[in-house]
Amino acid sequence: MKIVLIRHGQTEWNLDRRIQGWHNSPLTSEAEELLRQLPLPELVSPIIYSSDLGRSHQSAQILADRLGLSVITDTRLRERKLGVLEGKVIDQDHELTSFWNAYHRRYEYKMDAVFGAESEQDFESRILSFLHDIVQMNEQYLGDEKEVVVVSHGEWIRAFINILSGVPSWRKGRGIENNGTPFVLEYSGQPYGLSESSDVAENKETA
Repeated sequence: MKIVLIRHGQTEWNLDRRIQGWHNSPLTSEAEELLRQLPLPELVSPIIYSSDLGRSHQSAQILADRLGLSVITDTRLRERKLGVLEGKVIDQDHELTSFWNAYHRRYEYKMDAVFGAESEQDFESRILSFLHDIVQMNEQYLGDEKEVVVVSHGEWIRAFINILSGVPSWRKGRGIENNGTPFVLEYSGQPYGLSESSDVAENKETA
């Protein structure tokens, strides 16, 4: 099964280096235009899923309009909830220094039970639930020719690739994908079932 992962387009808060999490910020006008012109991999019979958060759904809708498709919205594709850090510019609130330290070290240690963030277990569980459902649907209804396009968020996509690669979801892995950049992988439907053609090397561009 081909899966195309696309992080939402750049937002105003991305430019500000402001944590979004379950909060939202509109796409920039430049991001909207880039999505309209984004080179997509060859897709024969795609289906598009999106997080319900505005920046992701808006990005997905732009792509869906290009392909003449509808967007399927799924709350399991939301970004990880980051509690009190949401809406804050990174490292600017000194009273949150201990929380920022935990945030910056989130790929070294599991970030559980801190500053109201979603637990690693809850975050991973909803990713696995979504993966299970698209595999089942592909087997029962879609067939091998169907490609799954997922428009989601930086931490979600990073964790999803880790899970399919047999890497703990909280590890850095490829890091955060660039906004509006497709990442294509082939999934066999088995645990850690990435094909050899899938590139899961560490992404040096992080955010």
